[in-house]
Amino acid sequence: MRTLRPLTDQERAQLECQLKETKNLADWKRLFVILTYDEGQSVEDLSHLTRLSVSTIENYLKEYSSSNKTKNDPRGGSSSKLTESETQSLEDHLKQVTYLKVKDIVCYVKGRFGKEYSRSGMTDWLLSQGFTFKKPEKVPGKVNPNQQKEFIEYYKNLKASLGSNEKLYFVDAMHPEYQSQAVCGWIKKGECKTLQTTGKQKRLHFVGALNLLDMKVFVREYETIDADAMIQFFQQLQEDCPTKTIHVILDNARAHRNHKLDEYLKQSSIRLHYLPPYSPNLNPIERLWKLFRELTLYNRYFPDCWEFFAATRDFFASKVHKMKSLLSNRLSDDFQEIKLNPIRIG
Repeated sequence: MRTLRPLTDQERAQLECQLKETKNLADWKRLFVILTYDEGQSVEDLSHLTRLSVSTIENYLKEYSSSNKTKNDPRGGSSSKLTESETQSLEDHLKQVTYLKVKDIVCYVKGRFGKEYSRSGMTDWLLSQGFTFKKPEKVPGKVNPNQQKEFIEYYKNLKASLGSNEKLYFVDAMHPEYQSQAVCGWIKKGECKTLQTTGKQKRLHFVGALNLLDMKVFVREYETIDADAMIQFFQQLQEDCPTKTIHVILDNARAHRNHKLDEYLKQSSIRLHYLPPYSPNLNPIERLWKLFRELTLYNRYFPDCWEFFAATRDFFASKVHKMKSLLSNRLSDDFQEIKLNPIRIG
């Protein structure tokens, strides 16, 4: 006899989304049971796969069939559970105020609602309500969300107005440093991996241009990035891309805004469009630099700077031009617009 009513396509999509997003193992098992049973797996097989009892599996299925239940109740530590209105009130409070320690939330709940939770019980409640323990996202202190919104609209209009003899590039400078860059990776618990560091902090200096339409990447290296380097770069870009007008979107660095460059541009096919201040999130070429670091620098030790120089130059001279499929997946003008939500500590 079937314990679970058949799922609709919409229900399956919602459950699949919850399964991907949840960080609570017990809730993950409940969702897994519902989805996998609907796909034809037996209760006995699910019991073996999840190490849950047959009765628990059947309860999960019955509770979803009767009330669409997809989360477990908070476990232990409370003299009585929060009512629905108290739960909503606490959620609203925690969205406004961020606590660094669970014990402080326990104290707040006891003082506000007269309900006692242990730290583990409150941790379970937080996880069941979708809260996670993470850092706030750092954003530039002087960023202006309104200016970013205005630029995005400006960019859309510019993109839509491009003629057949016009190109649009995102431009930026990058200065990779000869220094080992350690990043997180999957390492067995209790084992310590090491990454040697380098002594001298030597740098290279590149300017790059990215055309999102055909994933064209144009990068050149210079001794330093100043007005002369930018003029030379734009000359080289024009030679590589002979077209009536080249629209260039770039930031407000000193090398990008100066009288010498302005004079050159008067006789050039280059037309500059400046990003709002403090807006690297609006320049897709920043993602190209990140991809370069991932594939070339992260967790790699170069015994000397010459190996570092060679690997870096080889990426931009050869490798990047052979990965258009990867670039198309990673680089886009689907901008991550900054929306301020200042943290308030409890």
